Amino acid sequence: MASACISMQAAAFGPKDPSPKEPVAAHQAVDQKILTGLVRDASDGQTIPGVNIMEKGTSNGTVTDLDGSFQLTVEDQSRTLVVSFVGYLSQEVSIGNQTSIEILLEQDVQNLDEVIVVGYGTTRKRDLTGAVTRVGEESFNKGVTVSPEQLIQGKVSGVDIINNSGAPGGEVTFRIRGTSSVRSGNQPLFVVDGVPLDGRNTKPGATAGELGSTEGSNPLNFINPNDIASMDVLKDASATAIYGSRGANGVVIITTKKGQVGAPSVTLDMSSAISNMIRKPGIMDGDTYRQALQHRGLEGYNGGQSVDAFDQISQTAFTNRVNLGISGGGQKNNYRLSLGYHDQEGVIQESGLKKYTANYTSNYKFLPEDRVELDISLIASNTVEAGAPIAEDSNINGSLIGNAIEWNPTVPFRYADGSFVQRMYNQSGNQVDGLSTNPAALLAYYNDETNITNILGSLGLTVHIIDGLDYRFSLGLNHAKGNRNIDTSGELFLSTITDLGLAIANTSSLTSKTLTHTLNYQKDFDGFRLNALLGYEFQDYQSYVTTIAAKGFTSFDLLGTDILQNPSRDNVAVSSFRDPTNQLQSVFGRVNLNFSDRYLITATMRADGSTKFGENNKYGYFPSFAGAWVMSEEEFMKSSTVIDNLKLRLGWGITGNQEFPAGASQERYAFGLQQISLSNVANPDLKWETTKTINIGMDFSILKSRLMGSIEYFNKNTTDLLFQLPTIQPAPAAQFWTNVPATITNKGMELMLSTVLVESDKLIWELGANATYLQNELTDYDGTPIWTGQINGNGLGGGSNSQQLVNNEPLNVFKMLLFEGLDGDGLAQYSSSEEFVGDPNPNFLLGINSRLDYGKWGFGFSMNGAFGHQIYNNTANAYLTAPNFGLGRNSSPEIGLGNESLSNANVVSTRFLEQGDFLRLQNATVSYNFGALGQAVQNLSLSLTGQNLFLITNYSGFDPEVNTNRSVDGVPSYGIEYAPYPRARTFQLGLRASF
Repeated sequence: MASACISMQAAAFGPKDPSPKEPVAAHQAVDQKILTGLVRDASDGQTIPGVNIMEKGTSNGTVTDLDGSFQLTVEDQSRTLVVSFVGYLSQEVSIGNQTSIEILLEQDVQNLDEVIVVGYGTTRKRDLTGAVTRVGEESFNKGVTVSPEQLIQGKVSGVDIINNSGAPGGEVTFRIRGTSSVRSGNQPLFVVDGVPLDGRNTKPGATAGELGSTEGSNPLNFINPNDIASMDVLKDASATAIYGSRGANGVVIITTKKGQVGAPSVTLDMSSAISNMIRKPGIMDGDTYRQALQHRGLEGYNGGQSVDAFDQISQTAFTNRVNLGISGGGQKNNYRLSLGYHDQEGVIQESGLKKYTANYTSNYKFLPEDRVELDISLIASNTVEAGAPIAEDSNINGSLIGNAIEWNPTVPFRYADGSFVQRMYNQSGNQVDGLSTNPAALLAYYNDETNITNILGSLGLTVHIIDGLDYRFSLGLNHAKGNRNIDTSGELFLSTITDLGLAIANTSSLTSKTLTHTLNYQKDFDGFRLNALLGYEFQDYQSYVTTIAAKGFTSFDLLGTDILQNPSRDNVAVSSFRDPTNQLQSVFGRVNLNFSDRYLITATMRADGSTKFGENNKYGYFPSFAGAWVMSEEEFMKSSTVIDNLKLRLGWGITGNQEFPAGASQERYAFGLQQISLSNVANPDLKWETTKTINIGMDFSILKSRLMGSIEYFNKNTTDLLFQLPTIQPAPAAQFWTNVPATITNKGMELMLSTVLVESDKLIWELGANATYLQNELTDYDGTPIWTGQINGNGLGGGSNSQQLVNNEPLNVFKMLLFEGLDGDGLAQYSSSEEFVGDPNPNFLLGINSRLDYGKWGFGFSMNGAFGHQIYNNTANAYLTAPNFGLGRNSSPEIGLGNESLSNANVVSTRFLEQGDFLRLQNATVSYNFGALGQAVQNLSLSLTGQNLFLITNYSGFDPEVNTNRSVDGVPSYGIEYAPYPRARTFQLGLRASF
């Protein structure tokens, strides 16, 4: 249980007491009795482990075991127990003459003593001065999840999480309070059990000719979501400045489940799910296509059949998941071991993901009064991915989705003998020319398999020097290695593939090491509480990549990656790359002061020295200050019967972003075949991007915690923008990195609300919502506008660009011709010049979630949405056009049966720019808790979960929640769809039990 784990962590900061499993003070009473009992959650009847049970007025106590039971010897005349647990209201329970008792604990909705994980430590919720949101296991999104981000989508204000595609384990765009960089990373820093992650993709990249650069995978896939106890999102500078030059994009701290004191307990969580593709492009079926051919006088393209390309390449996909956990512990140690298996088919044939995970955590206590503690954490995973030929930058002939859209629906995929129809169809004198790439053949002749092994381990030694003063040493290691083989048979008709084939074998490895020393002092004085932290950290990051690409095979009966020696030497390319030195050395400190639980002050300072920085800027300094006034603790408000808690917060801080390539400040050379050339000019003044943030927030709770929430205002200004520019000729090198004098501003408001609508003995109904208003703008930039957002399609050649980085506009603002309709002859009319026409950055984010428990039944749902932005439908621009139909390709009924001229040029314009507003029912779950079955089975429950159940949007593409990478020269794009992997609707049946 996450809450039990947090309770143990919080106890580590207090005085050292003997183990609570035995009475902490011997009782010499003559008359004693043994009291047994069981503690349950009053809302759902679940037993609660780790609850503190104390005999009132004494130090005699114990804690409940994993099944919620306890046994305590008390004095016969004892009348009252004091029962407490983090996240629940403490209560006094009358014993009377009972020897067995059942206790129901009510959840503390406000829960000001809840422990929040912050950088290099924890703090009570009541002591927070920064913008930090915790999402616990009980609030996670349900259903099929591969990576941690999916657990909190729509749960946290200010956070925009986009699944870039529907592929199992696909990449995720994660933004906290907007986009703050134009070239360096925009993803937040992820910290797992105290270890900061590298963040780079562990799946080797590959460019397969006309098939393009296939999509990457999520670097967090190695973590089993079932092993996560909580995720803490740090949003403002006063919370993230402790991470210095890596904190500008926010920080997400992931805490895994830990062992509990008690007898060994086994938990089993298993599920099976079924998925189907739900949104397809509005293209013509065979009969409609024939009508369109007749209408347009193009009967020569009629193949006489009726086929559905998406039915041909898609499938009903199944997912099976099993998680087994074992935990327990004694007075001096606890442990948890879990094993996970996740087998997920993709809704596109020949695609899917298999993941095997193991997680081990333990805690050991040594010496009298447990003065020394040892923490061990180990995560190991192996992921095998099968990829479909769906890429971010394939040309019109190399995209599986694009070819399925434009495949002539009157032409079969195979001849009667089973061979594929390619290039043209010729059957019984009926010949159809100009066919696109056969999507069924593309699937059959393409093979993409990736095998990734990832190990994350940490070792922490804590010495409690004196009461209140702790020294901690921790060592973290993360090693990931990926092998990827891509084979395309020469039997596929594709200009650069036919009769040649293409094979690519890639290997990549990422290794990071983290060494941390901290001193933490905590002391309660008369009238105030002090918590001070001082630390040193050293981080080392290494990366190595090798690639072998070959074409011109003499046989296609075997995979090319198995016979790379077969082609001639001129057809084999070999390359490798190792990162320059990438190290970070840091000193940091933090002081928290609490004056009578009314006035709170937090001051943080971090100094980062990075090998990435130029010689003249080796160290960066990142301070922050924050204060809070708990107005509800003032005498003039304590008597209020309406306000339970009211806290005003104010924070300011500076953070940095150093997520640019190692060696960017140095003179670097590229080695080619028997040659070497200068590739990067040194810049000794290169430094980190700097983000200054002001945050004003108010937390409130009223009507006995029936309504709680927070409201925030933030203003985030990023300067010294990192950018790669071409050198001024005749310089010998092509590029150099510099800090561009410009400012990116993200400012807005956040609101989080939660309310208990109904609360009775049998029924509890809770409703929560979060909303974010955000404005993004690039200012103080006087350079040449920078183009990005490449649009591909027939007639567009290598691509036309659709977005700009330009002064006084949002990042990635759309700029293009205005589509003014068709004239009487069906000719498209456009404006005479390009204009700024849309913003891909949502102005408004919304999340809604609810939980309803009635007896043993439970129901919950989660919704998320984004509004006030535009999406460019490159899929339609590339494939659903009149000139494409004129070539005998499929299109929309509006094109085929309309009167638009087939000679119209394919143009990037507002014709394909659409509103991206959407509201999605992300998941809904109904469950039934059977409770205990006999003595062996505890907490048996069944659940049924639906995901992506409905979508409200006017967007005509595959899905408005999309972000295909259409970057230009490394400048990222945003808000463009290009023939992505489709999303699925999923239904999952799950079973959970403990033994």
